[in-house]
Amino acid sequence: MNTPVAGSKTLGPGPAGAGSTQHTAPRSRLGRAYRAGRLVCGWVHVTISVDERLGLTLQERRRVRLRFQEPLDDALRSELAQLMRRRGTSARRAAERIEPIEIVVDDDLGERQRIVGQVEPPQARHGRLRDVDFALRRLESAR
Repeated sequence: MNTPVAGSKTLGPGPAGAGSTQHTAPRSRLGRAYRAGRLVCGWVHVTISVDERLGLTLQERRRVRLRFQEPLDDALRSELAQLMRRRGTSARRAAERIEPIEIVVDDDLGERQRIVGQVEPPQARHGRLRDVDFALRRLESAR
């Protein structure tokens, strides 16, 4: 397994070539999650990386992963637990029923980045909620 170095590109599984996946080194930040202007999670680990495969749109290139920590709103905890328990089409339908969330991330320069999106089912569905990475499908973005 390749270990990313700050600012470097990592090569995914498989031989280097047309079928391999390239990602820039992920940037991790702490953020907060809001829904309808109300804080639903005060501590979210946000990991942002860029997929550099050809043929992807700008929105598809940017990958946002979320790991929710405590304190967590009871309604959001229940929705995330449902996503963890379900698989396939059932998980995708459950994700579509979840209201979008707004993630606010403070960067090193003190600027805020706002990402609004739909939480998607996790790839790994085992473990505690705080250890599971959920993808965020972006709906809009503003600085």
